[in-house]
Amino acid sequence: MTDIATRRAFAAFAMASVLLMSAFVLIHAQPVGGQLSSPPFACHASFLAAEGDPVAEAGENITTYPNEHITLNGSGSTGFEGSANLNYTWKVKYQSVTRTLYGMMPTTVFNKSVTGTGVAEVNLTVTDSLNRTAWDTTLVFVVGRPPTWLQEHGLEVVGYGIIVAMLGTAGYVFGRRYLAGEALVSPAEKEKAHLALSRWGKIFRQLVRNPMGIIGVVILLFFVGMAVVGPMISGDVKTVQQGNDFLPPSPDHWLGTDNFGIDIFKELLYGARTSMVVGVFSAVIASFLGAAIGLYSGYAGGMKDEIVMRLNDVVLSIPWLVLMIIVAALLGEIDLTGIIIIIGLTGWSYTARMVRAQVLSVKERQYIERAKAIGASDLSIIRRHIFPNTFPLVFANTILTVAISILSEATLSFLGLRPEGEVTWGTMLSFASEASAFQIGLHWWILAPGLCIVVVVLGFTLLGYALDEILNPKLRHR
Repeated sequence: MTDIATRRAFAAFAMASVLLMSAFVLIHAQPVGGQLSSPPFACHASFLAAEGDPVAEAGENITTYPNEHITLNGSGSTGFEGSANLNYTWKVKYQSVTRTLYGMMPTTVFNKSVTGTGVAEVNLTVTDSLNRTAWDTTLVFVVGRPPTWLQEHGLEVVGYGIIVAMLGTAGYVFGRRYLAGEALVSPAEKEKAHLALSRWGKIFRQLVRNPMGIIGVVILLFFVGMAVVGPMISGDVKTVQQGNDFLPPSPDHWLGTDNFGIDIFKELLYGARTSMVVGVFSAVIASFLGAAIGLYSGYAGGMKDEIVMRLNDVVLSIPWLVLMIIVAALLGEIDLTGIIIIIGLTGWSYTARMVRAQVLSVKERQYIERAKAIGASDLSIIRRHIFPNTFPLVFANTILTVAISILSEATLSFLGLRPEGEVTWGTMLSFASEASAFQIGLHWWILAPGLCIVVVVLGFTLLGYALDEILNPKLRHR
């Protein structure tokens, strides 16, 4: 009996040991808060799982261009069954929008169009057959396409073209006079030049005596110097510097670095030229269109004037921001030229109304009637008599329009409609907002370009109001 009891006790102990071992295996094979993904009898797989958890590897950081497919490679991920039997979940967060991709293959293609420039955060989560997970994160830098030669030097080509055209015209006129034996500069032209110089000299003296004007000139001279010298000092600010992103202010980086690892202070210097170019060229386009439409409408009069002004009223009734967004959507991909065209095409209406009012006043004067009586053409009258009398107002208004254009570019960039591949104060604000600059301690990433925009707009506004006060007879101090 003793031997039988002993054998029974040993058998019971062995069965209890087996049950305890099985329970231990099952408990440790089951993930927290989840269900078993393999059957209880898969003891071999369970023991293999204890050898190592899965490891996620999202790959190296990627640099790509807008509207390109992105290949996500997680083949470096491993598990106890290798990488073939892992489930891959990719989450791509870009411009506050998150898209999720699922699959069994380690490599997948993110074929959603990524528009604009910025940084996309890519999170990879791998799950093995035992429902255990691991994750890893990588970054995708979406940078602007390298500009073509024409895009890079387009403004220079336009500038040189204007200079060549002016020199060619002057050479043609002087050449004809020289061959005809006439004086190169007639007495009448000398008198006109003398009167023009005298007039602009008077305007300059009045501007110097105007407090608003002198403050505006000093501010703009500083920023014009910054726009000329800044790009020479800053160097390349368009190449991503991996590993240097979000560095705090230091002696090496006075204002810190941005999400691309680029020095913020250098971007500030470089962006001065781009912002000023956008403001000036947009203002010139808007003033040219507004002056041309105002001259035609005011001089033509009658039904033509009514039709043009009613169309102008329609444009004025649409909020300028909505109008710019519509034009930007029609253009699609926006570069520096595109943003200039958008602002220029939407900013002419006020100038047109102002010029029309001046033309209605000027065309009723006696010297216009005399010019018509001697047979002068309409184009000659507009060119010789009406436009010179409206130009001072157009010039003063153009200075004010530059300020509005710089603000418009900053607003569009802040809303995500930024020029691709360009650095402006507006794009700096846009990227800083997306990266939550204040929350991560990079306050100067927002404050520096914001203050520059405010001060340069103040400079143009003060100068514009001073010139308007000097040139506009209704506002001129007597």
